[in-house]
Amino acid sequence: MTDRQWWGEDIAVETTEVDGLPVTRVTGEVDALGVDLLREELDDQLDRRPRMLVADLTGVTVLGSLGIGLLLDAHRRAAADGVEFAVVAAQRAVVRPLRLTEVDRVLTVRPTLADVLAPAAG
Repeated sequence: MTDRQWWGEDIAVETTEVDGLPVTRVTGEVDALGVDLLREELDDQLDRRPRMLVADLTGVTVLGSLGIGLLLDAHRRAAADGVEFAVVAAQRAVVRPLRLTEVDRVLTVRPTLADVLAPAAG
């Protein structure tokens, strides 16, 4: 897999392979201006039907309602395709909105990439 990078006005999206799995790292704001860029990349990765797709949001400074909806959409699509989907986030800007909306009960959210990859390796 080739590393891919995309930039928007307030967001950067990069997918790399880590331990054989695609990890899409996001930096910046996931709201009205950045959501389309991230949606396109997650859709492209899901089209490849990996065993697991990881959205690493540790660099996200704002997670708006459109971003939360996008994560739910990616989770639903991944589940329908038999792909595990996990989110990496520990910072308040991401974890708090996921908790307040109870989306953290639906998504697999872990504080570090190592926490996601350890069970996937087994």
